[in-house]
Parts: sequence; structure tokens; C-alpha cells
Amino acid sequence: MSRRIGILCGPYRVDDRLGGIGLRLWEIAQVLADAGHHVTLATPHPSDFTHPGVRIISGADRGVVDSCEVLISTDLPDTRLLLRAWKQGCVLIVENAPPIEHLHFDTLKGPGAQDLYQDTVARWRLQLLLADHLLVRSEAERASTLGALVATGRLSAAHHRHDPALGHLVSLVPIGFNQHSLAAAHAADAVQGGQCDLLWNGGVWDYCHPAPVLEALARLGTRAPVLRLLYEPPPERRAALQQRADTLGIGDRLRWPAGPLAHRERDGWVKAARALVITGARTAENMTCHRLRLRDAALYQLPVVCDSYGATGDLISALGIGRVVDPADPDALARALSQACGDGPADGYRSALHQVQGRFRLEEHLAPLLALLEAGDRALDRDARAHREAIDALLAQHPALLQPAPAVI
Repeated sequence: MSRRIGILCGPYRVDDRLGGIGLRLWEIAQVLADAGHHVTLATPHPSDFTHPGVRIISGADRGVVDSCEVLISTDLPDTRLLLRAWKQGCVLIVENAPPIEHLHFDTLKGPGAQDLYQDTVARWRLQLLLADHLLVRSEAERASTLGALVATGRLSAAHHRHDPALGHLVSLVPIGFNQHSLAAAHAADAVQGGQCDLLWNGGVWDYCHPAPVLEALARLGTRAPVLRLLYEPPPERRAALQQRADTLGIGDRLRWPAGPLAHRERDGWVKAARALVITGARTAENMTCHRLRLRDAALYQLPVVCDSYGATGDLISALGIGRVVDPADPDALARALSQACGDGPADGYRSALHQVQGRFRLEEHLAPLLALLEAGDRALDRDARAHREAIDALLAQHPALLQPAPAVI
């Protein structure tokens, strides 16, 4: 059965300047369209991306809501539109997890940080109450989401009787890619001027930083591999990193991006590397999330070196696709970097990557959602009096949910 599906992208672009979440939404939309659904993405900026069965429009979010049967939202939705869709009887799908990473946003470092965070949490709680189905990205996020559903009163004996695994309410769609991205990656040529041993693409947040890698490279001396940063850090951070590399005597082993990287140029730059490195800090966000760069490891078949601080490192260790070390130990990190560039242990990281590439395919993990869309089922408790009372109570406690959300990013 073909459904009219709207995706509220919120602040996330779906064009050649897209980031991780925008890419995830675009790839999910492609898979839904391939299954015969008609998908419209409501985006903050116009886009020239095209795919059969997918439309991208900007500045018409309400129109998208009013014309869809199924609505998908992310972590920063317009809650007025969610309530509108819920009252209209749309099936609501939430691609979200507890708002932990938001505490790293620059907007949450000022004097009004706590009020802004409380507003963000309230909007997330409303999604938990309204959602017919939730998509999460890691086992840790599934566990934390189930705990949150208990706390909000969403779970019940009826849900458990229907499916003790609660798969009708929450499904795991890991960080990954679809067949179209795989084909594009295969077809792309490596950028000749982009050759490097190690590619740093660990992220732009302050808990993802390459400074420990510089200390490790210094331990290797003349044997140090060449490190390239895929994204341009802010000027002050770039200057500090370059100064530290020069002080350590490895300034010539560090390469910088030539400028902002367009999405359609990304394949060539990543394919010019031999391995990935994504060290981060010990934070609650890293403990629960799978970092988006796991997609790169699987898509481009590149070994990855990661910190040992959470779900990302746990998965890398379990799959055998790289090394997980404490970045505070530069000698251990140096050994891991050398091993990743040389394809690691005797059985090889790349053979492990080849074996597990299929588990990152979005087509496989979106199968439960496609089945739900085919059935057209809504959450079992959607019409329950207690459920409606909980929604009314949250709206009474946070009347701002009926107003535009403040800008978080």
C-alpha cells in the first residue's frame, strides 16, 4: 500500500551542504520511495537533489503536514505541527533519542542555557507521547528510549502482550547507508591530491577532537602516517592544532581541507584515505550514540580507530573492524594508528569490514517500518484516556509547546 509520507527536517539541510542528520533523512526517504511510497521532505533550504518518488520543498511545512498520511520528525521539530498531525490522525514516526548531545550546542553555553534545555526536553517528551513508532540508532539508544517510555507512562501490559520485544513501538535503524549511496561510492574516484594514511572525520562538536592523534603521531617520529582533516575547524582551533603539531615536530604530517566540503565531493576525499580515526571525549553522548562516521567505515571499507568511551567503540570491537583505545594513552594510540594503516591483525580489518557491510544497509533495517506502514497501525494506546490526559498535562505544564521553538542550532 502506497502512503503519502511527510518528513519534517527541521533545521537540517537536505542539499549539497547537508550534514549527518540531513543525509540520514535523505537516505531514509529514498528507501521509502523505493518501496512505493510518495515522500515529501520539508527542508529549511531549497535543494536540487532528485529521486523517483521523493519531493523536497522549503517554506511549506504546514502544507506537508496537511497532505500526508504519515509524518516523520527528528529531534528538533515544530511541536505545533506534530500536534496538528496527531489531531488529524496521521501516523507519527519519530527519528530521535534522549536529547543528550544538545548539551554540547553553543546555544546551551550561555546564561539562558538551562531554560533552553528544559524547552528542548519538553519537546522531546511530547514526541515520546505522540509517537506511534520510534526509530533509534543504537542498542544503547533503544535501551534509554525504552526507559524513557516507561517514565512517561507509555509502556503497558497491552504493549507487552502484543510483542514482548516491543518492536511495534521501537525499531533499531543503525547509522548506515542505502544502495544508492553504495553505488555512488563505488563509482567515485579518489581525489588524487587527497591521498593520506589517516582521515580525521570524527565530528565538529567539542567532544570530538583530533588533538590526541597528534600526540600519538609524534611517538612514531619519521614513521608517522599522514593525517588529513576532512572538515575545517574554527580558526582558533585550527591554529592551536597546527601549533601543537609544529611543536611536536609533525607539522609536515598534517593536512588541512581546501575549504568547505560539498556532499557530492565527499566520496572522492574519503576514498583517498587508508583508515579513519575518530577519537572523542568521555561524555554521556559518546556513551549512548553511534557516531555517524561508522557509516564511512562500512561504506568505504576503511579500518577505524576509535576511543573506548561508549557505544561506538563497543560496536567497532564487536565487529572487528578496527582498534579501540584510550586516547589518553598516546603509545597505545600510536600502535593502533600504525596497525589500522597496515590492515591490522593477520585476519585483517578489511576482511571483517567486507563481512559486516550488509548490517549497515538501511534497506534491511527499515523493513519493520515498511511493514508498519503497510499495515497502517497506530500505537495501541493512542486512543486511551490516560494517554490523552498525559499529553494534556504536559501541554499545561509547558504551554510554550504550542508556540514556535527557540533556535537551538
